[in-house]
Amino acid sequence: MRTWVVVLAALALGGCATTKAESPQPAAPVETESQGPVISPERADKIERVFARKAQELQACWTEEYEKSHNRKLEGDVTIQLNVAPSGQANDVRVIKSSLGSPEIESCVTKTIAGWDFPSGEATVPYSRTVHIGAQY
Repeated sequence: MRTWVVVLAALALGGCATTKAESPQPAAPVETESQGPVISPERADKIERVFARKAQELQACWTEEYEKSHNRKLEGDVTIQLNVAPSGQANDVRVIKSSLGSPEIESCVTKTIAGWDFPSGEATVPYSRTVHIGAQY
């Protein structure tokens, strides 16, 4: 759409008026879709604290597998991704990266985390965290 703008000359130049056609300026992008859930810093901090406090429970997954294999070298980092529902329940818990090399331990870790309760809030919040699992010296 072309916009016609009437430009008035300065009165000091005799008061004549001219008409000028201007090209429409591109509009700044307007974001109409949500950028994801808005999470308060307080809820994010509470979720992190719950995970940090409960992470020690994941070591039991290693212990259980060690008792079967007696392999003390079985250790590594496991990156977990999950969604914290508005109710605080952990949903869609999955391993997205692992250097552990033990599907049994990884499965135990996801099942354990799925049983945890996190702080409730207004929206579902994605969360990921890497934990080290292995022999405790």
